[in-house]
Amino acid sequence: MNTESLPYGPAFGLGILLPVTALLLVPLVIGARRAGSMAGAFVVVALWLRYIAGAYHLYMFKPLAAGLSGNALLSIGVTAFGLLFVVRPANLALKWLLPVYLLVVLALLSAVLNGDPAGGINAGVKYAYLIVIAIAVFQALRIDPEARFLSWAMISFLPLLVFQALSVVLHLPKGSEDGDGLVWIGGYNHEAAFSVALMTGFLVGAFAKSAPRAVRFGFLLAILIGIVLAGYRTTILALAPLALATFLSGLTLSVRRDQRAPMAVTAAVAGFLLVSVAVLLYSAKFADLGAFLSDPTALIKPPRDFDYLERQVMSARPLIWSSYIYAWADGTPLQHLIGFGPESWVGLFKVYPHNTLVGTLYDLGWFGVAAMLGLWVTMFAAAISARGERFKLVAAHFAFFLLNMATMPFWQVEGLALYGVLCGYTIYAARTAAMPRPAPLRLAWP
Repeated sequence: MNTESLPYGPAFGLGILLPVTALLLVPLVIGARRAGSMAGAFVVVALWLRYIAGAYHLYMFKPLAAGLSGNALLSIGVTAFGLLFVVRPANLALKWLLPVYLLVVLALLSAVLNGDPAGGINAGVKYAYLIVIAIAVFQALRIDPEARFLSWAMISFLPLLVFQALSVVLHLPKGSEDGDGLVWIGGYNHEAAFSVALMTGFLVGAFAKSAPRAVRFGFLLAILIGIVLAGYRTTILALAPLALATFLSGLTLSVRRDQRAPMAVTAAVAGFLLVSVAVLLYSAKFADLGAFLSDPTALIKPPRDFDYLERQVMSARPLIWSSYIYAWADGTPLQHLIGFGPESWVGLFKVYPHNTLVGTLYDLGWFGVAAMLGLWVTMFAAAISARGERFKLVAAHFAFFLLNMATMPFWQVEGLALYGVLCGYTIYAARTAAMPRPAPLRLAWP
């Protein structure tokens, strides 16, 4: 249920981990107590637990009981608690969640037909975690429409920011994935999961509309700096739509209604300038992405046909994708439809697929790809139908789509938490928009 197959990154010793964790417990308790509802407190604590566990990856990745790692047991425990004590049974029937249930059924079916029922159960638990987080966010918003609990949820990301700052101060970097420099991920295992967790923080800050403006700005700025220091190109690129939408809407809504039209124009120009500067700063870092997008089909070919230079493009992602696609193509007709089973690639390939659709094609076949696309389309349509913050919601879903194109948030619990928060907010906004507005009162005159 995480990046256990990846090599361990640098880690802090218990002499640092334990006292810092004890200090971070103080704001967590305050935030949970002030979240305003059981569901809101659950979101705050569930996210915090996941991110603090990442700092203990040397211990949490090891099997602790029944062959399960500490991370897996923690995720199961959080999911079970949420289902038993937080989620209202009626909310499990929300129509927007039907595509998730379809993915669970397909995962179980593929696992059984491929002789690996345990793989189906593991996938089912992951999707249950996603469902629990989404419904908890939805329920918290029904009690707290102003999303005050999200202001306290920003506390959940302090472990990431604090440990990252310590890694900079104590000079504890990690070699980047593409081998071209150092990244700073606070003693966590890998920059992919770390940066996805930070992206969740940016999402929470973007929608924490009741937080004091200075606090919210400082938090978003710290998250942006953290993502840049983590140096994971996929997350940097994927965050761009949400960051730009947050910037534009923040500027526009900061002035009186009669001044919003000229401010919107000013914000658009400023946003264009910011994007231009970013393109110039990161042009070298994303040069191979441009080369791939110019003719993507040229790099989807049998792995043996890749030359040395082609193997270096985008940190070897086209090579990885091709390996999975051609391995799937060599399967039986039934496996073309239902795949080889959830996470069946573990132990067969050196690295995970680095693309949700490619990974889903291998695991669940064409049916799985259709179900995954159905989930994304359903949530994107819900975002379009939302009321109030439609612009940011649509941008957030587009950002999540980009993230899935070069990494696999559905494999990482950090990614499931990200999508759970986003889906919960989207479902609430779409449901609110669908409810009839009360008719204006009319005075009857004699």
